[in-house]
Amino acid sequence: MNPLIVGCIHDAKNGLNLLNTWLEEARRAAPSPALDEARAVAGRISAQLVELLAIYRAGENSLRLVIEDHDLIDFCEDVTAEIILSPGSKHRIESDLGAAAVLGAWAFDAYQVKMVLQEALRNALRHGKQHIRFAVAAQAGGGLRFTVSDDGAGFPQEVLAGEARAMDSGSSGIGLVFARLIAERHATPDGHHGRIELSNDGGAVFALVLP
Repeated sequence: MNPLIVGCIHDAKNGLNLLNTWLEEARRAAPSPALDEARAVAGRISAQLVELLAIYRAGENSLRLVIEDHDLIDFCEDVTAEIILSPGSKHRIESDLGAAAVLGAWAFDAYQVKMVLQEALRNALRHGKQHIRFAVAAQAGGGLRFTVSDDGAGFPQEVLAGEARAMDSGSSGIGLVFARLIAERHATPDGHHGRIELSNDGGAVFALVLP
């Protein structure tokens, strides 16, 4: 990618973050569904630009993760706190964090993992009917498992089979590419890597497994 294009993406991302700050100020002064939707759109575009830069850096072998211990309760609450629900929305995000209290802390790149999980939550809100579930648990055989599930129609068969890059026809697919990249980049010295698992169980089930 041309360095000029990279710089423009950085500028656009910073501009969107500033726009979101002003939209939040406007919402506090005069709340409205239109402002909430505008904030959600600005946040979504900003996230896509961050994902694009990460994919580019991975191709240039310059993507570096910041692996540190994070309290799982605090991290999960931070993930869901930034998800914007439209006023009057029937959607509810139900968090199951019982295992997080038992596990305590885990080492991962909080910034990148939060991006992955928030994209999964936004996708669940687009396709779920009402109930969205966000959970964390110990992975059988070792590891940490974050799960986002909804009560929608589920993933198309071609997505489950790995034949489609995007989760739906209206998406570029960058979110899923980014999620798989960040999962894979989390690895232990003995060669265990993170992964993304997609399945259907009364709706779509997205899982991020970290070693």
